[in-house]
Amino acid sequence: MRTLLLQIMVTLDGYAAGPDGALDWIEVDDPGLDAYLAELLGGVDAQIFGRTSYELLAGYWPDAQRNPATPGDALLAPLVNELPKLVLSHRPDLELPWEPARRIGADLPGEVTALKNTPGKPVVVFAGVRTAQEFLRLEAVDELRLLVFPVLLGAGRRLFDEVAPRQLRLVDAVPFPKSGVVLQIYRRNQ
Repeated sequence: MRTLLLQIMVTLDGYAAGPDGALDWIEVDDPGLDAYLAELLGGVDAQIFGRTSYELLAGYWPDAQRNPATPGDALLAPLVNELPKLVLSHRPDLELPWEPARRIGADLPGEVTALKNTPGKPVVVFAGVRTAQEFLRLEAVDELRLLVFPVLLGAGRRLFDEVAPRQLRLVDAVPFPKSGVVLQIYRRNQ
């Protein structure tokens, strides 16, 4: 069975987005963090995005491959751009110009089951708060990867609001000393 990973960035106080969806707190220059993300992207078959995240990133990554602003962009852009993108949306007419991409969401529980039952490498959910919460509510996430940033926002959108309680098992914690970010990897208790 294929593994579904949820990779998301959060603050120390549990926010995955600031007020009005602000994500400026995630902008760090850390080659170790970039190397981790490149390794993650190299080990998956596809990426899942919510519609809003897809549209935001579609406006960034194709150009970042042509004109990388940072060494991290130069490393990550080809990986992000080449991987298939599954975009969660209920809009059947959704245009998906950042390819390869296809829409999912007409029957998300069934689509997730079919995806997980297909042989292959893991699939990673890179999403905004609502999409991440939807996958958590479906109990579809096999491995939760939190990149915890050393920031206190005090307000915004919390990742774990409206998610049912459950026990997880910590399987790894990796600090990135340059930025202070800590990767925490959890798996579901079976």
